[in-house]
Amino acid sequence: MAKETFSYNDLKRALAGKQFSPVYLFHGEEEFLVDEAAQSVINAALTLDERGFNLDILYGNEADAREIASHASSFPMMAERRVVLVREVDKLSNKELLAQYMENASPTTSLILLSSKPDFRRKPYLTAKKHGVVVEFKPLRENELPGWIGGRVQKQGKEILPEASKMLAAYVGSSLREVQNEIDKLYVFIGEKKTVAADDIRMVVGVSKEYNIFELQNAVGAKNLKRSVEIIERMLAAGESAVWMIVMLTRYFTVLWKLFDLRRRHVPAQEQATSVGVHPYFLKEYTQALDLYSSPEVETAFEIIATADEQLKSTGMDEKVVMQTMLIRLMRQGEVDVRSVSREHSVAG
Repeated sequence: MAKETFSYNDLKRALAGKQFSPVYLFHGEEEFLVDEAAQSVINAALTLDERGFNLDILYGNEADAREIASHASSFPMMAERRVVLVREVDKLSNKELLAQYMENASPTTSLILLSSKPDFRRKPYLTAKKHGVVVEFKPLRENELPGWIGGRVQKQGKEILPEASKMLAAYVGSSLREVQNEIDKLYVFIGEKKTVAADDIRMVVGVSKEYNIFELQNAVGAKNLKRSVEIIERMLAAGESAVWMIVMLTRYFTVLWKLFDLRRRHVPAQEQATSVGVHPYFLKEYTQALDLYSSPEVETAFEIIATADEQLKSTGMDEKVVMQTMLIRLMRQGEVDVRSVSREHSVAG
């Protein structure tokens, strides 16, 4: 069953077919998926009744390699398999000794090792790679998160609308554990309802329906200065981070910049959405902005946003003034002297 590269999907398919490895090494920065993979092996190998005698959970900072090998060498009791799970194996003082067990591992045991940063030049990690299944769990890229949320919710018997999935990803962040916690809250909130909508996200996560990052992006994309200033002010008053808004606007203009190139090459709309990591449902919002912003304006937008970011982090300027100035410069490029912020804002207000 050992192979050079093994993905999470490979693991799922193997477990569904009751194909078990005597050794598993799960590692990577995305600890939520590492834990989930370990639980998947346990669920596939043992029923709830079998776990009392056939499941051992040990911790590297407390256990000894000889103890772990002893557990793994034991025969199952009233079951076909036993599972030995070792968390934080990197903290095991004599972990190299596990390699001796792995060289002749029990075929009726699945030894699961969880590691943060395995060194595959050394034992037992090198041995696990040779004789077992090794799966790395990297953090999801930002454009992958809404899709992961959609698939997760569907797997759990519900549906989440694209706008709601995008909103949840933006406001909760990239931690899958935190995302799942919010999903669990959503299930309690919607009750018997099968579909999670954007309004459900707003109620559970606490996102304002009118004053949120998506409305800000839409207003900036439409070059609606008055609306953009209003949203910024409301978001700041609600405690939203100005630096986070800067990050999200940078990502927004990055998508516009990529779309300019794709449009120039006459790439089909569906392929455009995939290329820039945007759900096709939202592509229209970006393409409408392309009718208002020229390519040089989008390029200059990065400089304007970077200046605002630097001012927020190093000058001590009032964040409201910094953000208002940024909006005016973005939407009135070449028309407005940034020193006229107060006058412009009085007009916008």
